[in-house]
Amino acid sequence: MRILQVTPFYPPSIGGISSVVFNICKELNKFKHDIHIVTSRNITDRDYHEERKFGNITQIRSIHLPGWPYSTLRNFSFPLDLGFKVDSIIKHNLFDVVHVHGHHYPLCWIALHSAHKHKIPTVLSLHGTYALNPTKLGGKSKIEDIFNKYIFKNILLKSNFVIGGTNQNIEYASRYSSLYNKFRIIPNGVDSNKFRTNLDRKKEFREKFRISQTKIILLYVGRFDESKGALNFVKASELLLHDHNDKFQVIMVGQGTLEHEIKSIAKGVKGIQIFDWQPAENIHEIYIAADVFILPSKFEGLPLTILEAMAADLHIIYSDVGGVNEILQGYSKKNMLKSISPEEISHTCLTLFGHGINKFNSSYTGYAFNFDWQDIVRRINDVYEETK
Repeated sequence: MRILQVTPFYPPSIGGISSVVFNICKELNKFKHDIHIVTSRNITDRDYHEERKFGNITQIRSIHLPGWPYSTLRNFSFPLDLGFKVDSIIKHNLFDVVHVHGHHYPLCWIALHSAHKHKIPTVLSLHGTYALNPTKLGGKSKIEDIFNKYIFKNILLKSNFVIGGTNQNIEYASRYSSLYNKFRIIPNGVDSNKFRTNLDRKKEFREKFRISQTKIILLYVGRFDESKGALNFVKASELLLHDHNDKFQVIMVGQGTLEHEIKSIAKGVKGIQIFDWQPAENIHEIYIAADVFILPSKFEGLPLTILEAMAADLHIIYSDVGGVNEILQGYSKKNMLKSISPEEISHTCLTLFGHGINKFNSSYTGYAFNFDWQDIVRRINDVYEETK
């Protein structure tokens, strides 16, 4: 098939959508499809030739909104040419299906409208629900409710199939569309075999990253921004390490708008290491080196970090947002935060330590195999086949 993937983020951009689309393209390549990728490109973005082997990439020059009134608006970009190039690509390339990633982004709205106009089947992947208000747990805002009522509803009408990672995604979308036969639940994936075959290298990976061999390693992986709770996490680490520096070490992996503030706090605390965003081929090493993964987000869809933490067989401390609780139902090593305050995060870590979390069960649960990319993309390919 001749398939167009439309995504607001693609490597070298960081984050979940970027990683998801890259992995989908990587696996689809095994089906011998002719894959094309259209993505946004900010003027400051560098080109990344390594990823081009999975498809022909067209980068659309775009401008990003200022972070007002919500800091999350910096993630939204508008094509400088108002979508003429996207429309031309879809019109002239005889695609069998156009797969659009994310319902919040103008590039995606334009692609769906164009494909619908040119009578090309479309698949829309929802990578979350509410995603605007970083000051409120769940991210809900009146502005986004208005967006859903008028724009999201129209987007759903123009989509032949809608993929949601969890039941929660589908329930959210079904408020604005009664065509239930178009919805499919397919979660994000993880290269579970890469994690499983390296689990016995924890000591080696700790040596590589200069991580303590004796302390409990707490891990945060994600954007350093308000919606991900990164600032709350580093403040919780400050509280925890003030009295328990001999027992815990904190690792933070990521980049973002709060990076300077987070590094400033971490600089005054012994026991916090900060790493830049790691390439996909190496990130499993840091997960395996850790003991506990912490996700203190204010809103999520189905974060890849949770799947990666499960694949590394880590104990997971998380906030009850998006589809996180749903996807963790079959995973036993977990604790849900009552709130995402620094005090609650710190207290939860201490409570776990008191219950002997330093004596880990070495047996691998294998639960992450339910989300292996190979199977996930096979299911996505089945949806493509349904569009014929």
